[in-house]
Amino acid sequence: MKELNDIESIIIRSLDRTASETELAVLKEWLHNSDENKTLYFQIKDVWDSTADNQMPSETLAWKQLQSKLPSKSILPLWAKELVKVAAVAVLVAITTYAIFEMPETVQKNPSYATVIVPNGSQTTVELADGTTVRLNSGSELSYPSVFGEELREVTLKGEGYFSVKHDKEHPFVVSTNDLEVRVLGTEFNVMAYDDADYIETTLVKGSVSLNKKGASYRNGVILKPGQKAIYQNGQLAINKANVELVTNWMKKGLYFQRTSLKELAQRLERWYDVDIILSNEMDDLTFTGKFRNNETIWQILDVIKMTTPIDYKVKEDKIYITQINE
Repeated sequence: MKELNDIESIIIRSLDRTASETELAVLKEWLHNSDENKTLYFQIKDVWDSTADNQMPSETLAWKQLQSKLPSKSILPLWAKELVKVAAVAVLVAITTYAIFEMPETVQKNPSYATVIVPNGSQTTVELADGTTVRLNSGSELSYPSVFGEELREVTLKGEGYFSVKHDKEHPFVVSTNDLEVRVLGTEFNVMAYDDADYIETTLVKGSVSLNKKGASYRNGVILKPGQKAIYQNGQLAINKANVELVTNWMKKGLYFQRTSLKELAQRLERWYDVDIILSNEMDDLTFTGKFRNNETIWQILDVIKMTTPIDYKVKEDKIYITQINE
């Protein structure tokens, strides 16, 4: 029981960032003991973060709010519930929050065409001439005509965007990427097509879309249904069930990783925080699962990854170097 009490205290201090290096080492070892410990840590952290966002006025209300956020059949043992109760009170006393700065987007225009470039560490929303809105993620680029043509409404995307397309059956809307075209009439969907990724991902939220290789006839396209995602990689198209929350969490200013490779994780952090990350090797066997609410700095996220994954990091000449630890 003493050991559990010690872990309770260490988790509290890690969440309010007062834990010592020795305590963090103990917590890291505890996290590595089992997947259940990791799940419990992130569940408590998620409740902690949401409590901070709510800025509740009293200890009683804080605890009620936390109880409502826990599943009805919670996996939390009694000691953990007490921990969360303490965390709810602690967060009312003092907590530091961080946010990504909304950098102004760069817009290059000529009389008939426009290109919106979103810097790393920023997001923006573009409204097109037909009423379609496009939410653009960090490091993305959207090119579009100021007035659409008589047949198609066509735009070009590099990066990631969430499209809410105005319905117009007479004028199909086409999103063109390097290798793939997405054709719709009116719907909501997410497209991720970064130049530094080796795949293109399209996730359908509402309506329907048709996918085909760039330049091919749309009549031979693959149709997606809501809740499905298509991954185009190495010339092949695969259709799978989508985790829509995971795919669209970026629009809530959050980061959601689910068995994400260290390479992809580093790319996403680079775009999100506008930093340079260098991996010491491929780290093909390492993945990370966790959710962040964008209250954290890049250093806090790296510290959490370090606690749950056998890696270390250091900063040299404005670059972040991540190395794998052989345990």
